[in-house]
Amino acid sequence: MSIKEYFSFTKSEKRGVIVLLIILLLILFSFPFVDYLKQQNTPDFMEYEDAILAFEKELNEQENEQNQAYQQKNKQALSITLFDFDPNTISDEEWKQLGFRDWQIKIINNYKAKGGNWKIKADVKKIYGISDKHYELLFPHILLPETIEKTNYQYDKPVKKSVENKFEKKDYSQKIDINTADSAMLTNIKGIGPAYSSRIIKYRDLLGGFIAKEQLKEVWGLSEETYQIALPQIVVSDRVQKININKATADVLKQHPYINWKIANAIEKYRKANGSYKSVADLNKLHLLDKATIEKISPYLGVE
Repeated sequence: MSIKEYFSFTKSEKRGVIVLLIILLLILFSFPFVDYLKQQNTPDFMEYEDAILAFEKELNEQENEQNQAYQQKNKQALSITLFDFDPNTISDEEWKQLGFRDWQIKIINNYKAKGGNWKIKADVKKIYGISDKHYELLFPHILLPETIEKTNYQYDKPVKKSVENKFEKKDYSQKIDINTADSAMLTNIKGIGPAYSSRIIKYRDLLGGFIAKEQLKEVWGLSEETYQIALPQIVVSDRVQKININKATADVLKQHPYINWKIANAIEKYRKANGSYKSVADLNKLHLLDKATIEKISPYLGVE
């Protein structure tokens, strides 16, 4: 084969070379055009920037409004009237002014009725439902010491007294009406000291009066032994303060030690639905109340 024949192309090969050259040229000339298209099709976000900034501003304003509303709500929830107070002597209304709820006040009254009291400031923190923040607000205004100093008593001679010797200086033959006696008179009952007499009066006031001697056993801390010692001197007169079930609201009824919220609410609802009670016996129409409960609360209820 000659050199000329080696470098020569057939007709089909020449066509292939021409097509290949055309393709290469098209590719080379297409690059500027592609760049131009890219520039034309690139989205311009600048026109949306103002809208985005406005949207973010609106979100921030809404968030600030929500935060302010939340803070205001918390402020109102903690809104109380602060004043110096002794928790052992203040009224229910004063407890409310200090930020306590009705259900908390009921627990407080039950605690006091059982002879409970507060001796130091930290005792107030033990009230059920009080938050740390609430207690911190009240702390400077509590008229109680922060601690109680312990006193060590020394005696020249050891003193031993039997139960009988404790009462030998008093005359325990007199009868005492536990519905009319004051705290001083109650201490004339054998076995009843100042602490018990105070508890008896508090519980008597909550009940509206005693109807039976056995109710003394319901006084907080009063043991069966003390009750048996006091029993011979006890007299119970018929001086019971009754609650008018035709006028009393559920909130009033539930303050009685024998009446819980469900019973109080049922009594009021029945009256609103059916009119005034003709007699206390109408309570038998309430399905919520069983016979034993009605017998227990009836002496303390009236219709006039």
